[in-house]
Amino acid sequence: MRKWLHENYLNSNSVWLVTFKKSEPAKSYKERVAKLTEEGKMHESGLKSIADSKSSGLWNFMDDVDNLIVPKDLKQALLQKNDAYEFFISINDSSKRFVLRWLKIAKTEKTRLKRINQLIELSAKGEKLKGS
Repeated sequence: MRKWLHENYLNSNSVWLVTFKKSEPAKSYKERVAKLTEEGKMHESGLKSIADSKSSGLWNFMDDVDNLIVPKDLKQALLQKNDAYEFFISINDSSKRFVLRWLKIAKTEKTRLKRINQLIELSAKGEKLKGS
């Protein structure tokens, strides 16, 4: 596979599998990059892509999500509803990460507030967000 990629990476008719959306790399992707870099297996085009991601600020965009840091506005809102915060912090890390990522990628403040309200209502009922 590596040989094929090396021979074909400039081919405009190629199909590439991308491991993250919108250049917002997940923690697991960063770990793979570190391992491949240490092993000397990263191609110059991959290193350039990473450098571009770092310079644009997207490389660290999801660090708070990966570290399961609950945003202040969400935490304050959850604390105002009986048992909502306790339920939210009790859900498994994978579900929590899904929810935090979903909240973080809201494009407008209106959408973000709508999502926070949805999370409050679900958590107050002891229910997880669908898909998490």
